[in-house]
Amino acid sequence: MFTLVSKFVDFLIDPFLKPHECSSKDLREESHFDINNPEDAPFLTRSQNRTQTIEGKVTHLFHGNGLINNEIYFSLSDVNGNHLLQVGDKVETKAVQQNEHGGWHAEQINVLEKAWEAEVKETTEIDLADLHKAVVVGKVTKFHNKHGAINSEIEFSLSDCSDGFVPAKGDWVSAYVEEIELEISEGREQEAWDSQGPAKIKKAWNVCPARSNDIEGRVTFVKNDYGFINDEIHFKLTSCLNGYKPKKNDFVKATLVESAQKKLEWRAINIYPLSSASDAYRSKQFQQPAQKGSSAFLVPGQRPKFSQRRLILPVKLPHFTVPDYLESCVMAGGELTEIAPFLVQALNAPTYSRRMSLLLHLEEIQMQMDIRQFDLTRVCLHPVGEYLALTVPGLAEGRPSVLIGDKIILYSPSDPDGPSYEGYVHELTCTDVFLKFNSSFHCGYGGEDYNVEFTFNRGPLRKCHQAVSLAVQYLGLKVLFPKELEIKAPQVKLSDIMPSEEIIYKSNLLANDESMDLCHDYRCPTERYQFPKKNLCSKTVSSPDYTVPVPCRKGLKFFNTHLNKRQKAAVMNILIGQCRPVPYVIFGPPGTGKTITVVEAILQVLKRVPSSRIVACTPSNSAADLIAERLHLSGQISQTDMVRLNAFQRSCDSLPESILKYCRFANDLEAISHFRIIVSTCIMAGSMYGLGLSAGHLTHVFVDECGQATEPECLIPVGLVSGIDGQIILAGDPKQLGPVIASPFAKMYGLEMSLLERLMSRDLYQRDEEKFGLDGGFNPTLVTMLVNNYRSHPAILDLPSRLFYYSQLQPHADPALTHTLSNWSLLPTSGFPVVFHGIRGEDIRENNSPSWFNPGETMQVMRYLQGALKEGVNPEEIGIITPYRKQGEKIRLMMEQLNMPHVKVGSVEEFQGQERQVIIISTVRSNEKLIGFDVRHTLGFLSNPKRFNVAITRAQALMILVGNPHVLAQDPHWQVLIKHCSENGGYTGCDLPDFLKYEERDAHCEAGEEIESLDNSSHAK
Repeated sequence: MFTLVSKFVDFLIDPFLKPHECSSKDLREESHFDINNPEDAPFLTRSQNRTQTIEGKVTHLFHGNGLINNEIYFSLSDVNGNHLLQVGDKVETKAVQQNEHGGWHAEQINVLEKAWEAEVKETTEIDLADLHKAVVVGKVTKFHNKHGAINSEIEFSLSDCSDGFVPAKGDWVSAYVEEIELEISEGREQEAWDSQGPAKIKKAWNVCPARSNDIEGRVTFVKNDYGFINDEIHFKLTSCLNGYKPKKNDFVKATLVESAQKKLEWRAINIYPLSSASDAYRSKQFQQPAQKGSSAFLVPGQRPKFSQRRLILPVKLPHFTVPDYLESCVMAGGELTEIAPFLVQALNAPTYSRRMSLLLHLEEIQMQMDIRQFDLTRVCLHPVGEYLALTVPGLAEGRPSVLIGDKIILYSPSDPDGPSYEGYVHELTCTDVFLKFNSSFHCGYGGEDYNVEFTFNRGPLRKCHQAVSLAVQYLGLKVLFPKELEIKAPQVKLSDIMPSEEIIYKSNLLANDESMDLCHDYRCPTERYQFPKKNLCSKTVSSPDYTVPVPCRKGLKFFNTHLNKRQKAAVMNILIGQCRPVPYVIFGPPGTGKTITVVEAILQVLKRVPSSRIVACTPSNSAADLIAERLHLSGQISQTDMVRLNAFQRSCDSLPESILKYCRFANDLEAISHFRIIVSTCIMAGSMYGLGLSAGHLTHVFVDECGQATEPECLIPVGLVSGIDGQIILAGDPKQLGPVIASPFAKMYGLEMSLLERLMSRDLYQRDEEKFGLDGGFNPTLVTMLVNNYRSHPAILDLPSRLFYYSQLQPHADPALTHTLSNWSLLPTSGFPVVFHGIRGEDIRENNSPSWFNPGETMQVMRYLQGALKEGVNPEEIGIITPYRKQGEKIRLMMEQLNMPHVKVGSVEEFQGQERQVIIISTVRSNEKLIGFDVRHTLGFLSNPKRFNVAITRAQALMILVGNPHVLAQDPHWQVLIKHCSENGGYTGCDLPDFLKYEERDAHCEAGEEIESLDNSSHAK
């Protein structure tokens, strides 16, 4: 019966659901037609020199040229009058087409109406340069007689330096810059005057060290007027205070500034010897009995400097080409484990680099196969100024994905053995790519047809290969395969950030009579903060903690005063950094303020650790922009502190206005690498490997949304902090979707598992409710799980909390947002804003399309969408999630036919990291004939627990699910959701399935799931 109804619905909506008819707009936008087809005749231009006068709008600007109506090329020199054009300006132009295959060119342009509200996009790049003129992070190239220069062009004097800082040649400094007119002295009038007026010079003020540090060390070399501390810090005798004359092996305390002194990177500006009292105190502090029962004490020796401090990151980026034997094996459908038997083994250190590199090769082979689908045959290009433009179907949807700098190959269809021509993408519009070939090809091209072969940029893959190849050597097993935790001394003074009663050091000493004396601090006026002798000195206790008595302090001042307890704990643990270099994890379920916590931690490290240099990375530009924006809005950083590093392919138009002054491209990486905070994507961070940085140049790495990056991609920024003191902070949610992988083989053998997920599955990071119950079950030295949810209504939050987050998530969102639709008229039960609408529909495929759609669900989604809009919900606050592209197309077509406002429709992946007031989910799959077969075969994408988790955690106030409960109940997570709705009055629609028949099957599946869990755990280890 329902099949007949659905067919009737199909009959009614078929005319606008099937895209077999194109609108006149579509025909106008089509740029190549069949000259022999009479239907195309009205759209073909046959005259040799056609001229027309039209009115239109400026739609694109680039490098002094532009487009009108996306098709008429012009140069800014063709504009009449002294007008600076901008996108959106209404113009009148005389356009000429030189031949029937040629493009249109504007000979003269008159401005009719200025788009005053539009941004001047063509000048964005110039504006960026102007913004950068106000600050500089650079090297002192000259300093003599209290006057110096930065980067050989910016002048300053000693009075322009921060208090007490006397710079030297080679120092890395930050400063503010202004241009001032050159003072004209007698006899130098002509010299001080140029064609533009009075000459100007750049003057720096507030000159400060780019980075500083305080250390204690040993003098390892002294000669004449200079020497070295720890063989890695340069100093001059003039830096010694109070007439101190250092000798070899002296212990000293020094204040350092970052400075390029030949191969060394630090210069000491103040040096003084450690006093005898201090030495006595230090020796007493480290006294240990030489043997049990002996009164003799062991005098501690000097630990050697570990080789990691000498690590130098490689400069050259190898090609890492795909081996022929591997490509042949994949193409022939061979067995991969025969040529790479380590694939069936658990991930381990000896085969780590080979395994990860092979997985990257498998991904590249699949990418090559996928991009071949977009190759074009027998297409012509049309000249647009200095470029040849190629119209690419699907370009606006990213099918194919083409970026500036990508390479496109042309070859003649009539001469396969002839030459092929390499062109590079210089500009992009929604429909066309603008290419430059060899000049001889431009001169000789006459509108001939060519076949087009697309390529992709191998740079990101090469950077991933490089990170993997260096991981074991540079990062070591403590980072990649951590088994135990070695507690390190805090990187900040605990007395500065914590109230005294909360200060606990981790130690391997037992709290007995002998060790208690070692904890004594002579600065403490009383002993009430020490171990109570009547309780602890009588016997040895098992706790490895001991209290350090210090004067009372108020504790750390947080820049964001709205942080909750868990967020503050995460920041404190990062700031103390006792687990380094083992990665610290911020486990942030949806809506718990993970990025806010990351931003606060970055600010605290910046302010509290003066020797720090931080790289903050994410997998995407949008997420990196968000971090930069949050740091800027904190009001705690200046333009000399932070840089937002962008790839040269990125358009200036896409940069958020609030962070423009921080944005730079990779044309001066040496200066960029000396900012205190560097924000970029994980891939872009790899460009800094080319500088040959030494270990310690970058001290802290934060990777936000770490779960969405592949492990090799994450290792790119992580590898930059190689060394014994580098600190790694990974923030994300291992319970949500991981990286998108194209190759099924790469997925099968582990590339889909992020570094975050792999680490969280290791024993060291496992949850232990008995030991760490007060900290959410995780060791707080390694993991902080955020639990306060600021996004969703309690009814929406309850299910994911129980299924994925140990029932710990707590609703803290503003009821003014989350409860706005609790009494919506279409709710089955008022007060419960979760709806499951059961429909026993039909899933259909069109022609040869691999994608599914469901007409019955489409109609029901439209009804709920109309109801939400009538309730006054902003269209931008509504999202429609469907796992199938074809269903998304049908929903968009239906909205267009019904003249409904634009609402985002996309896959689960497209909504990850986003939120909407209302989320409507259409599950599509409805073939009940397949019930009882493999669940993954029946449900497809819907059987993925992570995808399920993402889908049900996007909504703030209302979540509506439309699907066939008889099919969905085969999956245990969907079964729980349907029951949850039914038990709380949120179910409506068709009859419910008999859940009892699935219980026996689920019981049998549990054993298999345990085995799979063990397999995943062994892979992680």
